[in-house]
Amino acid sequence: MESDGENSTNLAEMSSKGVDSETSRLVSTNTNANPSYLNIISNISALTFIGIITYCCFKDGVNLFSFHPTLMAFGWIFIMTTAVNAITPGDMATEWMPIRLRSARHWLLQVIGGIVLLVGFLVILVNKIVNEKPHFATLHAKFGLASLIFMVLTMLGGLGALYSLKLKAYLAPIYTKLLHASVGLITFTLGIITICLGLFSQWWSKVGDDILRYISLVLVLLVMIFTVLRPTLKIYFRLKERLENSN
Repeated sequence: MESDGENSTNLAEMSSKGVDSETSRLVSTNTNANPSYLNIISNISALTFIGIITYCCFKDGVNLFSFHPTLMAFGWIFIMTTAVNAITPGDMATEWMPIRLRSARHWLLQVIGGIVLLVGFLVILVNKIVNEKPHFATLHAKFGLASLIFMVLTMLGGLGALYSLKLKAYLAPIYTKLLHASVGLITFTLGIITICLGLFSQWWSKVGDDILRYISLVLVLLVMIFTVLRPTLKIYFRLKERLENSN
């Protein structure tokens, strides 16, 4: 989800022309903004969950399937979460950065996350072929396929958001970016739902236990809520403000 010149409070004082201008993307963010504690809790929850998944995947040895949950958890819970936080106010790692640098960090993480998730998808695909198992037979698998399809659409939408000024003849830049952000949040939510369904799969019943299962579920839900809450509110208020100004 691409950032724009209105991510920081100091941009609110700029003229409406500056909001969509190329130079507005170079303005530094508000260095006095306080880091979000929701962001901190989300990061701790994500790292804890990845540790649990890694332990469950490799505690009984290494096989091809072991890399699927690990890569998917790392891609969705850590990399994609970090990518969303990169353009969300309050992130300690990026709050001090200029808008353009935060945006670059965002799309770079999205590309890396996409590669990790694609590798994780290929791992389970090959594993099913080798073991002659049916593809996309479970709800977990179907949601996983949907999340990957939406991920590709989101990345393509990111190109539209990046060049939104050049596409303004077809759609106002604000709407291009809001559309990209909305689809991105849907994609992230689909990925989280896929992981939650995986916690109740046959594999987890064999390698995990109920305590770790429900601890992991709580951690994943915390990551989802704390990651999408602020961007969702931002989309809502930006769209509301835009509609009010157009009336």
